[in-house]
Amino acid sequence: MNFFKTKILFLLIFSFVEIHAQTPFQIQGGVVDAQTQEPLPFASIANLTTASKGGTTNGEGIFQIEITELPTNLEFSFIGYESQKIEIKDRSTKDYIVALRPATSPLPEVEVSAKRKIDTVFIKPYSVVDYVFFEGKIILLAHRNSIKKYILIALDEKTQEPIAELSLTEYRPKGLLQHCTGEVFLITEANVWEIAVDSKGISFAQQIFLGDFYLIDHPCVFVNKNFLYFARYFYQGQALRYNAFDRKLNPFQQNGTAPIPTDSLEKYEFPLIQDEDNIVRLIEEVGLRTPWSGDLWTQNISEGLLTLRESDYHLKGIMKIFYPQLNAPIFQKGEEMMIFNHFTSELQFYTEKGDSIRSIPIDYHKTRKWKKQIYFDHIQEKAYTTFNTRWGEEIRQIDLEKGTTGEALPIDLAFIEKAKVRNGFIYFLYKNTWAGDRIRILHRMKVE
Repeated sequence: MNFFKTKILFLLIFSFVEIHAQTPFQIQGGVVDAQTQEPLPFASIANLTTASKGGTTNGEGIFQIEITELPTNLEFSFIGYESQKIEIKDRSTKDYIVALRPATSPLPEVEVSAKRKIDTVFIKPYSVVDYVFFEGKIILLAHRNSIKKYILIALDEKTQEPIAELSLTEYRPKGLLQHCTGEVFLITEANVWEIAVDSKGISFAQQIFLGDFYLIDHPCVFVNKNFLYFARYFYQGQALRYNAFDRKLNPFQQNGTAPIPTDSLEKYEFPLIQDEDNIVRLIEEVGLRTPWSGDLWTQNISEGLLTLRESDYHLKGIMKIFYPQLNAPIFQKGEEMMIFNHFTSELQFYTEKGDSIRSIPIDYHKTRKWKKQIYFDHIQEKAYTTFNTRWGEEIRQIDLEKGTTGEALPIDLAFIEKAKVRNGFIYFLYKNTWAGDRIRILHRMKVE
């Protein structure tokens, strides 16, 4: 081949590659918190390569950007987080998960009205890993460092004074778990230990092999004197049903001469909560049927569809962002059961057996700053929810008669952990990374 023909062929190939590279195409993905994996709604996306505006994630942390040239550099940012840049080099990858880390520089101080004092509950030289409320006490799982010297500490809930300790030198704890019936368990790598506290101190009432411990994924979410309440998710978290199981036992069960399988208890069903659009999309995406038509719940259930319907929620990455688990927690106030149904934007009231009584509209969850948590004070029968702010978080009480939220009480600490509301206080763990402190301390703030 002579030089002239070679040059023409090279120019043709170069032109084809250049034209192909400049053809616009779409990428999509999600922006999440690197620590919690929670989506970050309305995060900013800047295109550093072209003069185009870029964009933002939507309310679920999902984005879709058009790429007009390669390579393209995108910068993702969110208030209180370190920015991150990614380079789009070719068309081979269309889905991206961008994990942003909390900023490590201190935030400027700001004066906020209605500020409440934050009290320290426990300040000995231990870092608190987890805590639960148990029989008028606060049980802490703590350590002096992350490798050894774990300890269980029992505090008097009223005085917050230590009343018992148990060294866990021979254990490798993972955390604490409290069953809906009240029992508290220490989870280790191989076993589960039921915790008991009496006048002699802290001890373990029984040991259970982790593989046999049915409480890890146990669906019991609430219990009262009449019923056990179970939550069951379907279609990878896109449908949810609560069941109430009568606690009355037959004579053989009462005498302890027969096992008590759940199927032997009288069961009552609450109305099904389901996101039909997401279920249809999920069915089509996994290739079971396209297009889908008919009753999603009872008809046309093939073997593959039945497997999908009954599968546990285990989605990760981009699928977890596109198919978030339905958020509809249940609580009891007086003789009524309440479901905060954020899918239908209703606070729904039912009898203990699941019969509908009434509902009121709610809209606090529609703001991008909502933290997707409901905290219910079972002692005072009040509900609260939290929102992100520029400097930390704020907590608001929910009016259970109107569905509105009350005055915002700021918690001027960024990235609090394991928050719980009990008897007029919000308890939480906080690690002051701005001061270089690696100790996680249990705090509380009055909210009533």
